[in-house]
Amino acid sequence: MVQALEIALVVEDALSRVLMEKVLAHTGRDYVVLRPLVERGVGNIRRSVTKYLNASRALPHVVLADLDQTACAPLLRRQWGVVDLPNTMLFRVAVREAEAWVLADRAGFAAFAGIPPSKISPAPEALADPKQELVNLVRRSRNKRLAAELVPAQGSAVSIGPLYNERLGQFVREHWDVEAAMANSPSLQRTVVRLRTFMK
Repeated sequence: MVQALEIALVVEDALSRVLMEKVLAHTGRDYVVLRPLVERGVGNIRRSVTKYLNASRALPHVVLADLDQTACAPLLRRQWGVVDLPNTMLFRVAVREAEAWVLADRAGFAAFAGIPPSKISPAPEALADPKQELVNLVRRSRNKRLAAELVPAQGSAVSIGPLYNERLGQFVREHWDVEAAMANSPSLQRTVVRLRTFMK
């Protein structure tokens, strides 16, 4: 019998949590998230990195942060002081943000959003702002209800619609294809590979 691997999962937002839960399941290992930490912003994760590092000695930690505007993942790791970590802590970076992983399943997202797959970039990690690109794609959708849920109202101060996390989370849980997304997202592929060997 395969022994469950109990971990703490640290992410920025609700969408990142759903993505990582799907990725953990996809590894084929028996991951159990005992402690999910949704930190509501990359700054909060950065401020708490030392705390996670120390806590990982009692419970292994998997941390996912968005690259955002930092030039590359190795630079972010150096800036955060997470280059050399104990084997009980895994630190991964989504390039440039978790929405790039969502868009990387081009066929799946196109079907969800009611748009042609050709409208979706084959290299979502090269986009300057994947979240904005995702919102813009849905804005052009034939599915007006979905657009109302994911796209902010005209003149709104917020960058996303009222049901953004709920609807995208539902898509990820029910339809997002990890293997298909890995083919278009190197940072996702590296994350899956590392999760398959973490704590072995």
